[in-house]
Amino acid sequence: MAELPGNLSVVLPHTGVARLLTGVTSCQNGAVRATAAIPASHPLCDGRHAPIYLGLELGAQAAAAMEAIERARGKPSSGAVRGSLVRVREATLLAPHLPVDVPLQVTARLEGAAPPVAIYRIDVAVDGHTVMHAIISTHNGTTAGSGS
Repeated sequence: MAELPGNLSVVLPHTGVARLLTGVTSCQNGAVRATAAIPASHPLCDGRHAPIYLGLELGAQAAAAMEAIERARGKPSSGAVRGSLVRVREATLLAPHLPVDVPLQVTARLEGAAPPVAIYRIDVAVDGHTVMHAIISTHNGTTAGSGS
């Protein structure tokens, strides 16, 4: 397995409080496991809690990290690409909110793709307890058939 990036700016275009992922722990076989934290200074937080739906962004960032890591494995000069979360097919919210400044675990598994769109099953956990499941679709920011 290729080495994972230590600097998330290599795989995510997000900066400041918008970058919620704090690390990637594994990326293989169509799945990525990442760590995340929502800073208390995030504009959607009330100081102690963040809305549970922010877990969708956590999953989208994990999916984006996986796409960038996979691109980098094929083309070493690849960098972050600005993509978008384009659909939430289903979501199960198992908690009223997410804690701030607490380590979170995020998993994104590729379910299918028709480039430039991909479908991911995502899970967000706090202390090993799942607080959200969802199926999302992302668009990688390229035009179909362009390859970049």
